[in-house]
Amino acid sequence: MLTRSIILALIVTAIAAGCESEGLSDSGQTGQGGSMSRFAINGPHLYVATNSTIQVFDIGANNFQKLGQVTVGFGLETIFARGQYLYLGANDAMYIYSIANPATPEFIFRYAHIVACDPVVVQGNRAYVTLRSSMGANCNRGVNALEIIDITDPYDPTLLANYQMVSPHGLGVYGNYLFLCEGESGLKVFDITDESDIELLKHVTDIHAYDVIVRPGIATVTGDDGIFQFSYPDGASVIRLLSKIDVQRQQL
Repeated sequence: MLTRSIILALIVTAIAAGCESEGLSDSGQTGQGGSMSRFAINGPHLYVATNSTIQVFDIGANNFQKLGQVTVGFGLETIFARGQYLYLGANDAMYIYSIANPATPEFIFRYAHIVACDPVVVQGNRAYVTLRSSMGANCNRGVNALEIIDITDPYDPTLLANYQMVSPHGLGVYGNYLFLCEGESGLKVFDITDESDIELLKHVTDIHAYDVIVRPGIATVTGDDGIFQFSYPDGASVIRLLSKIDVQRQQL
């Protein structure tokens, strides 16, 4: 049985993949999931994060087969691919794995933090991580915060900044803009030019925001009641709603 959240993730990934096929991708990836996704695509390889492993699949032309899996540790929640690395969010750490050999991810580093739900996205030599305390979940001993981490040396990540948030879920980054979903508290857009003093540009309060995919000029947001597309053609401070796809709340 597919839940509404899984259906939303598949629809949004399809939207992103379609746009990237028009030349928007800059990383060689063939599709893009949100920061809360349990799967990531890099070239002809699909990486799936289970609770404790990375499963690797070959999805090249006319082919689909499992190549193997790597045991990571319990509590894996999200996975993000960028360049030759995978970044995995767990409820007690961020893991970095090399995919220089795509079929066999190799452990690089475990960046530990207090127990909290942990999506992660990467741009350049920066990782952006949200930590969320969630009542009734395995991460309910954590805090609500955004962390910015220097990953220039993947063997020695360094915390650059920590910002208090309300209920941070998924996030996305493009250029100097960071889009952060705050659950029932809506969507926040930050200017991250100065990492030591990020600036809140816009707070959309009339939606429930769960995850976001950010592309040039477009942000696609998933929430409790559907999928929203926002434009920010003249800067994120003038973000405006372009469209909404309603999604029923019940399981299908």
